[in-house]
Amino acid sequence: VPASEGGFELPEGKSDVSWQSRDVVIVGADFGEGSLTSSGYPRVVKEWKRGTPLSEAYGAFEGVTGDVAVSGYVSRHGGVELELRS
Repeated sequence: VPASEGGFELPEGKSDVSWQSRDVVIVGADFGEGSLTSSGYPRVVKEWKRGTPLSEAYGAFEGVTGDVAVSGYVSRHGGVELELRS
């Protein structure tokens, strides 16, 4: 689904995306200065709602610059849902 029709679209880069719900994704990406680790991977994870610009995503978790990478994801198995951010 194109961004113009409510889809999610990120610029090319070392990004990480996981569905939280039909209308929300958990995204680690380059959000600007200070948002990447010293390895060049996401240091910040945000919740991004469908139909909003990435700049309005809510900051949900931050690592430190020395981390290799920070990510978030949702796991659904056997009726159990776990949301992890590390």
